[in-house]
Amino acid sequence: MKKFLLVLSFFLIVSVLAQSLEDLEKSWLELLQRVVREPDSDELVELGRKLSAKRRLAQLETLKDSVLEENLDKFVANLSEMSETRDDLLDECFVLFPKLKADVASFERGDNSKLNSVCALWKLGYKPVVPQGFAAWLVQTFLSDPFLIDWNLVFFLKNSSNKDVIAKQIRQECEKLKDKEKDYPALYRLMVLAKQLDGADSQLESELSRYIELMTSLERYSSERLSNEEFEKFSRALNNLNLKKDNLKAILSHLAARSGIQGSSTKGLENRKNLQKLMTRWRFRIDLMILVPSAFFLTFFFLPRRWKISFFVFFKAYKIAIKLSQKELSKDPTDIRLRTLLAMFYERIGENEKAFQEYKIVRDLSRMVKKDRILPRA
Repeated sequence: MKKFLLVLSFFLIVSVLAQSLEDLEKSWLELLQRVVREPDSDELVELGRKLSAKRRLAQLETLKDSVLEENLDKFVANLSEMSETRDDLLDECFVLFPKLKADVASFERGDNSKLNSVCALWKLGYKPVVPQGFAAWLVQTFLSDPFLIDWNLVFFLKNSSNKDVIAKQIRQECEKLKDKEKDYPALYRLMVLAKQLDGADSQLESELSRYIELMTSLERYSSERLSNEEFEKFSRALNNLNLKKDNLKAILSHLAARSGIQGSSTKGLENRKNLQKLMTRWRFRIDLMILVPSAFFLTFFFLPRRWKISFFVFFKAYKIAIKLSQKELSKDPTDIRLRTLLAMFYERIGENEKAFQEYKIVRDLSRMVKKDRILPRA
């Protein structure tokens, strides 16, 4: 009983004192001295494992505070933001935060709700076994949550032991949705993710890339007029696209009408469309098919700037997203969410110095807001 009370009292002392690296080192030396005096103590061995794990993890500056405080939520958030990687600290992580080990087991059994907890553990050496059904869940969830796929998730999946299987399943799920034109930007990002995992090209990815490129080009004319030559070029590109394209047709029709392009040019386009339909045995009237998609896509030009930012991120038009973000930040420079996104956009185009400056601003702003403020993922 006396021995138990001594160990318990020492554990309490360690918990109180180890609030800085200096205190942690003192506690470590004191533990070593006690182990010499009591080499057969199982309790001291267990306590030593925890203190050793804490000591090693605290060497990482980004994680230091959360490790010393043994704050799991803060640890997960800091690990997500950390740029450094260490592939030899996973065991220490599980010793200090046993709940993370349980979350890993739950995720690999198919509990996708644990993804946020385990997604950044690849930085400490975790090689996940992604469960069956994850790809289908990822595709469906990403369609409603455009911030789901961030750099942590990409590297998490790239470090998985079954990444080729996941890539194949992602493509299969996207193929099921290839007639959902409104989801093409999201499907393109998913197809790019699949390629990042196994390096394989696909026909659907190529077609989606052409669709996104054409949409981006048309968007640039949202406040300009089309020439007859440009109209003909877009018309040919549309005819060569082997995907559903009613929304693109609606945009082009609107731009042509606004630019005053009528008569032979417009009729020529209709003739080419009719010829293509006859050759592929598609018998329907284009004017009836355009009405509803046109109403949807014309509203895009009047969407709030924040929505447009998310839209362009879908198909990696980061320079446009950066310009829109900068304009929005001119109205509210303290917007942590948008500044975090801007930093990520700079990373994507290789502007690391600018990204670093934005992250420093985010860090300083974060210290000024409430502790329960959660930064977004992009």
